Amino acid sequence: MKKERWEKLFEEMESSGVSNMALMPGANMFYMTGLRMGLSERPTLLVISREKAVSFIMPRLEAEKGQTVFEKLRNEGLDLDSRVEPYSDEEGPSGAFQRALSVTLGGTWSFENRTMRLLEYSLIRDAFGDLVWHDAGKIMKNLRMVKDEQEIQSMKKACALADKGADMARKLLAPGEIALDIVRVIEQRLKEEGAQSAGMALATGVDTAIPHAFVSRTPMKDGDLAWLDLVLSVDGYYADITRTYAVGTLDAELQRAYRIVLQAQENARLNAKPGMSGADVDALARDVIESYGYGEYFIHRTGHGLGLEVHEEPYIVSSNHLPLPVGSTFTIEPGIYLPGKGGVRIEDDVLMTGEGLISLTTYPRNLLDDDRLVV
Repeated sequence: MKKERWEKLFEEMESSGVSNMALMPGANMFYMTGLRMGLSERPTLLVISREKAVSFIMPRLEAEKGQTVFEKLRNEGLDLDSRVEPYSDEEGPSGAFQRALSVTLGGTWSFENRTMRLLEYSLIRDAFGDLVWHDAGKIMKNLRMVKDEQEIQSMKKACALADKGADMARKLLAPGEIALDIVRVIEQRLKEEGAQSAGMALATGVDTAIPHAFVSRTPMKDGDLAWLDLVLSVDGYYADITRTYAVGTLDAELQRAYRIVLQAQENARLNAKPGMSGADVDALARDVIESYGYGEYFIHRTGHGLGLEVHEEPYIVSSNHLPLPVGSTFTIEPGIYLPGKGGVRIEDDVLMTGEGLISLTTYPRNLLDDDRLVV
């Protein structure tokens, strides 16, 4: 599987006119190598030349990991001029950068705008001199946006756990309970069931009017709204679900907002088709909310791509006019937020197929009236 990814990467570099690429520890490095590392004061960098010369610059104490990666790629039949350039704490990384970059090409570089630090950039400049560079995001987006079957299976496992988390919240929410206590219970149980990471916001009462509220700390009251925004990963792939709950009986305006968001979410989720753009799908949800006069209270995009990162391409937003490819995975999550009163958001993770969207999260969405499972 990694062999196919590398072959596509070299094709993308060629067609984009990119001579060299540098990948930082993070989602893109993991996608290409299977190696998951964090950032530290000891820089690690994967340097890729269009001519298939590939180097890991890494601390000596991590060097065996790099060697293992290259051995696995060779076993897959990938023909790379690969090397690990290690450095000790005493000598520092400068010499390793000099050695690794000595086999790269002149011409244009591709760096990750969102993750490369001045630390790595300065070491590259010192070793290579003046250079022209562009964001690696476009190339990696083209590789990562369409998920293969293995990736989809990992996401399905994550989404099944997310559904369980939504159900746990529903059973624990009640007047007098505190969201912070509920979150602790859900997080522990999900990790026991296989979630590699689990984080969540659970907003209650007027806090639900803030789209990025965290965890409420005041006891719930009868008539409160509550929403759980749960993110977790399995095999490095994420699920992201939001469900809104009624704690007791909501007043008429909150019930109206709930039903409008439900209708908007279903309209986008059930009617999105391949070939539509992110803007088209955003409009499917937004037009419903605007038709009821609540457009000014829908204050974020309809969704975002999902996979190795919680937010990645494609974005379901009015500025994205590119077609959504078959095999892409993203969220559908419209909302209405009434300041000082409460907010509603309903979010599912979906997969674009040749016929339309398949929902990877399937927990009931209408938790106001009944438990109908909308497919």
